[in-house]
Parts: sequence; structure tokens; C-alpha cells
Amino acid sequence: MPRVRSETKHYQAELQLREWINTLKPGEVLPVISELMVRFGASHGTIIRALTALAAEGLIVRPLGKKRYLIAERFERISARICILRPDYPSRELYSMERSIYDAGQRRNWTFTPHCFRCIGELDFSRLMAKADALIFIPPAESISRELIRGLLKPTRPVVVLLQHLEHPMINNVCIDDFRIGELAAKTLYDHGHRRILFLKSEPDETTMRERFSGFCAMAGQLGIPTGNELYLDTHLEAFSDSIDATYSALSARLDSGKPDFSAIFAPSFSAVLASYRALREHHLRVPEDMAVLAYSGESNLSPYLTPPPTSLEINTDEFGEYTAQLLENALAGNREQAQQLTLAPKLVMRSSL
Repeated sequence: MPRVRSETKHYQAELQLREWINTLKPGEVLPVISELMVRFGASHGTIIRALTALAAEGLIVRPLGKKRYLIAERFERISARICILRPDYPSRELYSMERSIYDAGQRRNWTFTPHCFRCIGELDFSRLMAKADALIFIPPAESISRELIRGLLKPTRPVVVLLQHLEHPMINNVCIDDFRIGELAAKTLYDHGHRRILFLKSEPDETTMRERFSGFCAMAGQLGIPTGNELYLDTHLEAFSDSIDATYSALSARLDSGKPDFSAIFAPSFSAVLASYRALREHHLRVPEDMAVLAYSGESNLSPYLTPPPTSLEINTDEFGEYTAQLLENALAGNREQAQQLTLAPKLVMRSSL
């Protein structure tokens, strides 16, 4: 098995040197190699290799004819280079998540290289991460295959996968407690008197949606309310599809068939609540007088901007960035014996749609 880069001596020396250099002034002369060997407890070859890497980044320079390095007059003070990889489609939720990650990384003097993709099978992780110390991967709404996991591990860099649930000994994971989202949705609607609730599956089949449906069914079973096929509307979406339009069309077709046999809708994504509001309005069904709606509001928390504002299950987006940074920080320090999974807890915000 190849050596993990963050565990090598030259990488650790490079990391320590970079952090120390960030405290020095431009133009300041670095100590001789022997002094650096003592300061960082590294061999001559390890220090030379670390200095060469930092010079390639432009952090230090060695003037012509001189033997010692100087701190560059202008350089970006960074402690790690992070590649962030996300699907190539517009999404306020992904933007909010990325923003929280950038904020957390800037507090640690990280720099980010963003990449977008359309076809997950064509990703070359080794090429993308050739100049990166770690990877943050936001997968599309599709199942994570074994081939993809092998690709993520190939560059031997620390990796954090966001949103989807992934238990792997070498890949860190930050996700939402989606099972709890389903439980809270069923219990809240039940407490408001609803016994027939439509689960509106508005996203492709992947781990987050499966967990939300599993939690919903588990709580519904405890409460003794039905969750059969007639109360499960699947839009059969594929990754990169227009979820709002497909969900609107599916729900409209269901409402066209006559008076609905359910009194509430659980919209487990924000696209579902947008589609629901339009379809209900066009079928002369008022929220909440004729139909209750409870939504997972996504990572952008736009619920207050709808009329009426839907009761929502929400998360703290800032926590997403901080949790991600904590896992990467730990891995970059060489602590990769066991990857971690951090889970964000949802909160229920009552509004006007019940």
C-alpha cells in the first residue's frame, strides 16, 4: 500500500516550516540547514526537500549567488492547499456550504482550488490533487460506487466527503442526521393531527434521501400511521436533472386525478417545497387550510421567503464548514489511523404551513 503523503517526514517538515514562515517578515533570512534540522528534528535531506517545495510555491526565494533562502517579499500566507470538488450545476445550497467551508479554511490560512464536474466517471483524482494537500468532495445525487471510492483513495491525500453517508476507514465524512429529519417530520405532522402524509421524493436515489425516508417510516410505524405506495410519490430523477420541474409535474399529475387522499406533504428537499407550492396553488388548494406542508429547507434556509413560510427542518450551515475543517486539520497533522464521521443535527422551526 502506498505511503500516505501526510504521514511522510518531508511533508510534516514542509507543514511545520510553512506555519513558521507565516510568522516571519518579508525579506527575513532563514537559518542555515543545520539550524533548521535541530529546530524541526528532521534530517538534512528532509529539510532540503521541504525547502524546495516551499520555494516552488513562491513562499521563499534564494537570490542568485546566495546559499540561504529569504522570505519572499509578496506571498500568500497559506498553511495548506485544499481542492474542493463539486457538481457542475447552480445551487444556492451548495454555494452556502462552500462559503462556510471557505470561511473556516481562511481562519486556518488555507487556500482553495475549486473544480466542477459533469460526469463523475471521468474524474481523475490524481491529476486534480497533484498540487493539493487534501480534497473536499461534494458528490452528486447518486450512489457512491466502489470505483469512486478507489479513485478517492488513489492520490493518498486526506479526503472529506460531504452530505452523503459514507463509512470508510480512510475517508472522513460530514453529513446531516437525515434519519432524524424523517423522524421529526412524521412526528410533527402527526402532532398536528395528520394521519395520511405524502412523502414527496424529489431527488435521485442516494443515501440522504434513503435515510430521510427510513426515519420517516420508522416514526410512522411507531405512531401507527400508513406509509404505503399510495403515500410515496417518486419522481424517478437522475443526477443533474431539474428536480423542481420534475417534482412539480409528478405532483400535478397526482392532483389531477381528483381530491387528494392525504392531508399533508413532507417535502424532504427544498426543491420539493417549491414544486409543491406551485402545484397546490394551481389546483386551488391552500396552505395550510387545505394542505399542510413540512419541508427540509436545505443548506440555504430560504423558507422565510415563501408565502406562507413553511415549517422547516434546518441545519446550521456554519457548522458544516467548521466540522469539515476540523476533520481535515486532524488528517493533515498525520492523524489518519481512523477516519471520522461528523453528523449535523437538524432543528425544527415552526412557521405558517401547518
